[in-house]
Amino acid sequence: MRFLSVVLFFTFTSLAGAEDSEALVAVARYSQVETFDDLDQLAKQTASSDFVPRRAVPESLAAMVYDQYVKIQYKIENATWWGTDRPFWIETFHQGFVQRDRVWLFVREDDRNRLIPFSTDDFTYDLHGLDPKSIADAGHAGIKIAGRFPRGAEEEFLTFLGSSYFRARSESNVYGASARGLAIDIATEGAEEFPFYRAIWIDEPTPDAKSVTVRALLDSPTVCGAYQFELMPGATTTSIDVRSSLHFRRVPKKLAIAPLTSMWIWGDGLRGPPKDARPSVHDSDGLLIRTGEAAHSDWTWRAIARPPYPSVTSFPTDRLLGFGLMQRNTSFFHFDDHNALYNKRPSVFVTPHGDWGAGRIELLELPGAHEGIDNLGAYWIPQLPPTTDAPLRLRYTVEFFGGDHGGQSNVARATSLELKRGAESIALTVRFAGEVIREIPATAYIDVAIATVRGAISEQKLTKTQTGDWLLKMVATPSEPAPMEIKATLRHRGQPVSETFSYLCPHDEPQFVYPDVYTR
Repeated sequence: MRFLSVVLFFTFTSLAGAEDSEALVAVARYSQVETFDDLDQLAKQTASSDFVPRRAVPESLAAMVYDQYVKIQYKIENATWWGTDRPFWIETFHQGFVQRDRVWLFVREDDRNRLIPFSTDDFTYDLHGLDPKSIADAGHAGIKIAGRFPRGAEEEFLTFLGSSYFRARSESNVYGASARGLAIDIATEGAEEFPFYRAIWIDEPTPDAKSVTVRALLDSPTVCGAYQFELMPGATTTSIDVRSSLHFRRVPKKLAIAPLTSMWIWGDGLRGPPKDARPSVHDSDGLLIRTGEAAHSDWTWRAIARPPYPSVTSFPTDRLLGFGLMQRNTSFFHFDDHNALYNKRPSVFVTPHGDWGAGRIELLELPGAHEGIDNLGAYWIPQLPPTTDAPLRLRYTVEFFGGDHGGQSNVARATSLELKRGAESIALTVRFAGEVIREIPATAYIDVAIATVRGAISEQKLTKTQTGDWLLKMVATPSEPAPMEIKATLRHRGQPVSETFSYLCPHDEPQFVYPDVYTR
């Protein structure tokens, strides 16, 4: 790891008088990172010392509301690599509102790191009463990467903003569900800890590059980590290969790996407010889990339920092959929303590289106040907790794409759910679709394997439709006040021909108080 004396000269002169000595020392260390191994060493060194809290954001920015914050706009003509022969360019986000983190930004050009200094000259401030000079010592909150998609569109495709959040999209999609670098003590009795990126490095792409490499230093009171993201924007799928090395200061109560975040307010199984005519409002409609062996995978589909209280559902497995929060239904008429375009929100799927061992997937469902707030989480919890003696190193791919997962060709999928609640029971209708069952004659025997918790299935009927789909109708009778868990799998000639449909079904329809904005 060479000391970049020339680069540091410019770094110090650009910060002189604006930052304290502690910040200068930190930037000097960051400027020496050339490779992932360098970053891993920096993370190890940082974890061996006490955690340094983030500097407070200026009060005038912290007090902003959303409508004020969005009036701060980046000047695209100042973007890094804008107007050059490079296929991608970088814009930055301003601190303010809930974006309190400060991240140091570097680009690696000609084998040297160059600091991207914060400057109010890079932004327009359409705000009454805010003097840009008063916030000259603010900083970058994150980055936006834009560029040319394969079909030629020049648009943004990835953002890093807020804690360790990042989200991406393909050329065919808009932004929707997000991913995170890490989650600490999520869904526990205590407060969740949100690791954040202290610094980000972006490698300058070649003129013909199809991908861009980003590295990031993650930090929190519990852990310090080195991350590398290889980003490849695509026409239908944008993929991110993630490499991480985590060094722990202490062992957390719960370590959540590759966490995903999304939103579901109403849809299949839950009606919306009376004055809002949209049939569904969600970024994701279910959790998809792939386990077992690659040649003979087991697939589980957990439809979202949105109980009126925080709920965590666990899915243990000895071998995880992948999981994701999916937007399976991509029909416009399922949402009927020309503005939000929920039908174009991406599915997000995580595929581990190598064997992650035993553990569990958790689905976190929160009530959620409105569609502007994420209320879903999905993540991997390893059975063996991390240690402070050795780093935890992981590799995986996060894909953002439209609709279903392409690897499910061997099983039918649960594509819709209908509920009708009675005084004592609940009638459920699940539609299964796919080539594997479309070819099965209507007169053939298909076994329905059903498992329940806190209730029983008193009636069931499976019929084939004229389109080749199969409808599974069940009458469920809860035995306790708590929601009833239901799982159902279709089997033909001893083999599963469908994924396992899973659902958390309350006897009474959850009631929510919606904001006045739902007055369409």
